Amino acid sequence: MKRLPLLLILPALCGISSCEKVRGLATRIAKKPPATESAVANSNTWISEISEVGYDTFRQQPGKLAIVDFHADWCGPCRQLGPILAQIVSEHGGSVVVGKINVDQNKELAAREGVRGIPDVRIYREGRLVDQFVGLPDESEVRRRIEAHALGLPKPAATGDDKPATTDPITRPMPKDWLPPGMQRR
Repeated sequence: MKRLPLLLILPALCGISSCEKVRGLATRIAKKPPATESAVANSNTWISEISEVGYDTFRQQPGKLAIVDFHADWCGPCRQLGPILAQIVSEHGGSVVVGKINVDQNKELAAREGVRGIPDVRIYREGRLVDQFVGLPDESEVRRRIEAHALGLPKPAATGDDKPATTDPITRPMPKDWLPPGMQRR
């Protein structure tokens, strides 16, 4: 709906005279997917799309809390849960990771794991299922469940970007024993 006025105005703005050029440009614009919340959430390095092939490996990550989110693109509660999980995961700095599984693309895995409703979130620690919930609870409830199982996880190793704290201050006070020429101390 929002693209229709753009498609009507575009030929006049661009000075395109050929109908084929207008149709080609309109087709390219129509095929371009709009940015969604899930695209933003997946930009986080601790959130990844996984499939049936990587499912077992993902949930058995040593020293990390692995959260598996069975979701679908058309599911409203799933889209609401995505940013909540992204926020919580970013606060843990790599000790908590999320793997998102689209149930429409991985029907056999969803059936094998007994997914009956979405969002279906499962929390694994050392490959063992420690918690699970179906639906969209309050953000505080999601946070409480994840925090309870993230206790005692080792902090991720520091990357090369982190600089050790120094004891020397960046600025130092100037010594007070200098005087301009011609001045005397009293």
